[in-house]
Amino acid sequence: MPKFPVLRMARGLKEVFRPVVVTDIDENYHAFIVRYSGDYIQHTHEKDEFVTILEGSIVFEVGGQETEVRQGESILIPAGTLHRPRCSNMALGLVVERKGIQTQMDPQV
Repeated sequence: MPKFPVLRMARGLKEVFRPVVVTDIDENYHAFIVRYSGDYIQHTHEKDEFVTILEGSIVFEVGGQETEVRQGESILIPAGTLHRPRCSNMALGLVVERKGIQTQMDPQV
C-alpha cells in the first residue's frame, strides 16, 4: 500500500495556484495539493470540490458568502456554485475533485 508524504510535498511547492497531483483515486477522481496566496479568480465546477487546509487559512467566497477555513478544517464546495479562495498570507491545501474540472490552470490573479 503506497503512502503519500502530502504535507512534505505541499511544503515543497514554490508556485501559487499551480496544482500538483498527489494520486489518482480512481478513473474519475484525483487528489492534488496547491499553494494559496492572494486571490484566485471566481469560477464554478460541474462537480463538487472538497478542500482540506493543511497549513494556514483561506477565506472562501462561496455563493456570495465568506467562510474562513483554517488549518485542519475542510470545506465542500457544491457543484455549480460560484466561488474563489482568498488568502492574505500563504496556505497549503489538499483538494479532492473529479478529474478534468480544473480547467483554469494558469490564472491571472
